[in-house]
Parts: sequence; C-alpha cells; structure tokens
Amino acid sequence: MSIMRKMIFGYVILIFIPVIVFGYLYYSQIYNNLTKQFVESRQKILEQAYANLKTDFTRIQSVQRMLQYNPYVTDYLDGIYQTDAENVYVFLRYIRPLYTQLFFAHPEIKSIEIYNMKDDVFPIPDHFLDRSQLDPQREEIVRDLKAGSGIWVFADSNTSELIYYQYLYNTQYTERIGLLEMRVSSRLIADFYKGAGVEGNWAAVLLPKEGEPRIANIGGINFNEKTLRQLQAEESPFSIDRKTIINQLEIDELGVRLFVIGEVHSVFQSIKQREQVMVMIIVLLLLVLSVTYYMLATNITKRILRLARHMRNLDDENLKQRMIKHDRLNSNDEIGFLTETYNTMLQRMDELINNVHRAELRNKEAAYKVLQAQIKPHFLYNTLETIRMIAESNNDKEVADISFWFGRLMRYSLTSEQDVTVLEKEIEMVTFYLNIHQMRLQSRLTYEIDVAVNADSIACPRFILQPLIENSVIHGASAIIRPVHIRLHASEDEREIRIVLQDNGNGISAEKLAVIQSRLSGHHVATEAQSEGGVGLMNVNERIKSFFGGDSRIEISSEPGKGTSLWIFITKRMEANDENIDG
Repeated sequence: MSIMRKMIFGYVILIFIPVIVFGYLYYSQIYNNLTKQFVESRQKILEQAYANLKTDFTRIQSVQRMLQYNPYVTDYLDGIYQTDAENVYVFLRYIRPLYTQLFFAHPEIKSIEIYNMKDDVFPIPDHFLDRSQLDPQREEIVRDLKAGSGIWVFADSNTSELIYYQYLYNTQYTERIGLLEMRVSSRLIADFYKGAGVEGNWAAVLLPKEGEPRIANIGGINFNEKTLRQLQAEESPFSIDRKTIINQLEIDELGVRLFVIGEVHSVFQSIKQREQVMVMIIVLLLLVLSVTYYMLATNITKRILRLARHMRNLDDENLKQRMIKHDRLNSNDEIGFLTETYNTMLQRMDELINNVHRAELRNKEAAYKVLQAQIKPHFLYNTLETIRMIAESNNDKEVADISFWFGRLMRYSLTSEQDVTVLEKEIEMVTFYLNIHQMRLQSRLTYEIDVAVNADSIACPRFILQPLIENSVIHGASAIIRPVHIRLHASEDEREIRIVLQDNGNGISAEKLAVIQSRLSGHHVATEAQSEGGVGLMNVNERIKSFFGGDSRIEISSEPGKGTSLWIFITKRMEANDENIDG
C-alpha cells in the first residue's frame, strides 16, 4: 500500500471516526477535569490569600515589638517617671510621635491602647488605661498568654473587626507591665475575602470550634442547619458535587475554619449551554479539514515518494552522478529545502570521509605529543639522579647533595597531581630549598627548624612555606652582606597551630609594611604600583584562608635593618586523609 493510501486510510480510521464517536464522551471527561482543576485553582487562590493575611498579621504584630523595645514606653509602664508632669512630657515628647508613626505605617489599625499592669502608672485616655477597664471576658482569654505570643479575637459577633492582645514586659522580661490591645478595622478581613474570591455568588463561612458561625456574602447559597452539619463533617481541603463547590482551610491565628462555598451551575452554566453547539462545530470542522487534508496530503506525498525512489537508487561507489534536480515549483517549502539539502549532502559525503581520515591522523599525533610530554619530567629526574651517582662515585659530596635536594624539589613540584599534602612534607621541601641556598651562600646563611607538632598528620595545601622562605632568602640573606639566620618554629594548642618564620635580614619599610598588613587583613585593594611585591605572600594567605577556614590567616611584622617575622595561624578543623595526600 502506497503512502498516499495509508495516510487517507489512517486519517479515516484513526482520527475521523474516533473523534465523531467518542467526541461527546471526551468532552464530558474534559468537563470533569475542568471542574476538578477549577476547584484546585480556587484552593490555591484561597491558600495564597491566607498567606497574604498571615503576612498582614505578622506586620501588625510587629507593633508590639516596637513598643516593647522602646525604652520610653517600658519606662512609662514600669512607673519610672515620678511626677505627672514628667509622665506627660515623656508621652508628648517621645510616645505620641511613636503612636503617630505606627498609625501611619499601619492604616488598618483603628486604635492602640495599653492597659497598665501597675497601679502607679499615670493613665492617659485612649492610650494608657487602667486594667480595671479591661473586659472581664477578654481578661480571661489573655490571662495565660506567654511571653512573645499574642492572640487575635473578633471584636464582636456582628462585625469583622479584629483585636490583637499581647503583653508588654519590663526590660528584664521578669514582670508584665502592660497589655497591648490593637483594634484592626474590618477592611483587613474584607481584603482577605476579596483575595480569596468571595464575591458574586460565592459565600464565606468562618466556623469556630465553639460559638456561632460567621457568614459573609451569602450570595445564592441556601445556608441552613443541614449545610452547617455538612461543613462540620467536611475533612477534605476541597470538594465538589453536582451542586456545590467547597474549599476550606484552617486560620490558626483566629482559631476558625474558613469555608468558601459556590454553586456549580453558576460557574459552568455557560459551558453546558454551549455543549451541543460545540459538538456541531467539531463535526463541521472535521468535514472541512478532511477535504483540506486530502489536498495537502496529495501534494506532499507525491514529492516525498519521488525523493524516496531516488534514494533507493543510490550507489555508494558514485554518489555525485545520482543527484536529482531541484523541485522548481515548491523549492521554498520544507520538502524543497529537504531536496536541496539532500543534494548538498551527496556532494559533501566524500569530503567528510577524507576529513575523518585526517582527524584520525591528528589524534595519533596528539597522543604522541602527550606521551612525549610525559617522558620529559622522567628524563629530568633520571639525569639528576645520574649526576648524583657520578658525584658520589667521585667522592664529591656537595655536588651529590645538591643534586639530591634539587631532584626531590623538582619531583615534588612537577609530579604530584594532588593539591593537598601534609605539613611534614612541606617542611622537608623547605629544608631541601634552604640546603641548596646554604650551599650557595655558605656562612652568610644559617637556619633552624623547630617543629613541636605532629606534622605528618596535619593536612595543608602544597607550597605554603616555600614562597615565604624564598622571601626571607631573597629579601634577607641575598640583599645584605652580613650573616642572616632563618628560623622556622611550629607549635600548637587546643584551638590552633602556629608556624613562625623569622629572619634577621634587611626588613621592610614602614610604609610598605602597612600596605602588606592591610592587604592581608582584606581591608585594602592594591593599586598597580603597590602590587609589584607580595604576590606570593597574598597568594599563600588566600589559600590558607580558603583551605582551613575559621580564623586561619597570616600576620607579619618587620623592622627595617633588624628583620621580618611571619606568623601562620591555622584553625584546627581537619585531619590528613591518606587518599588525598601525595606522600
């Protein structure tokens, strides 16, 4: 069967008939999914509105912290001010402006009143009230409030105004000195209802654990005892049946459950009315599309079949003689582009075969160069070892020693693939380095190494001591004629390891020393002129901080003409890992 017949037969069997037969059932399935998605999206909207409400609660509750941490308010409530004049002055001068600021920042707050817990506090109407004026029922509610916690209650059963209570304490938090009462306008709950989509035919019910339910925007909902029992028995966050959609969540701050209720027919009424019209439109569209599809399929399949026939006739031995001509009538569409690309592909195949061959040759050459690079370090080590052996056979101990030391330094510098070593290995390399320079400078250079730590178990980055010793040699021993002594001392306590490098060389000028100290502490960015020296020192400092963390650092002191001292402080936090250390 040709591709043309297959496309027509497949269209009728696999598309046209299933759409007609199962279209209406599929639409019903979509309707059910749509209702489910709708109720889930309503639940997300409700949760988002509640998240915004909690944010508003937190913002309003922050007023208590502003009052609690205001010394004038706590002193006023604690009875610090002795005379009425002093109380009035403090209130007018410091407290009332704070109230004004709070009302401006929180426009939903209607009033802020504080009930005095002490008898000798000067009362001010609408601001500082005697605790005897507190409603006994409210006093019972707030009696057991703990420090740092408050409670939200409704002002009464007829409005959506809220009241927030929280105690204020003295500065030591040992005694209650006031009870904060903030009345919040009903706009807060109204905005929450609006954000939750409670408008039009949607109703909101606040169901407390005890007491009568609060109903907002009853809309077209028939709310009665049966509806109340249904809500009380509802456990799922959202539900939907043929008549009613219910979304709910717990508002912990108010101790209530919120139910948002709507009627199904009011939401999906327009969809039901258009159901039959949509089915008829689908049938007509299928008929029109069938004719259009047949015309397009005929045009496309003929050109594809022509290209396929040509591809079947390809011969691997001579591709260029088998190229087909361009489709001049439809050269700008995808099939025309495919034909043109096919012709270009045939021309490029021989070139690609040659390129692959050349790439294989280049890979072999690169592998040879890698092997050659691996041989060079080994040749250097072998040469140095040969020099050492010849020197020993000739009883030239100095040449043998310096060849041995230099060979160990080169092997340590070039062959390790790890960035981590142990302090003992670093000190050993420093010893080799100093031996070489001592051989060069003779009596002008002496050194002393005193290690009072378990150096073979202290992990550290490679090359943290050698750059510092190199500075002591170059700027100390090599810069002056008199003898120079370099001392390396390592010690530790329970908290850190200290490594001290000292020399009695030429020292550092005060101006340059200040710049280096500032850069080590991270408080100074070096200019181009200042960055000529100290690169190795700064590099070691940054590597020590990064590797050891904590308070690890380098400190430096120097006196011109008398020498330089370096301290490396390493915060203890890790042990050497044999698998990660180049032994």
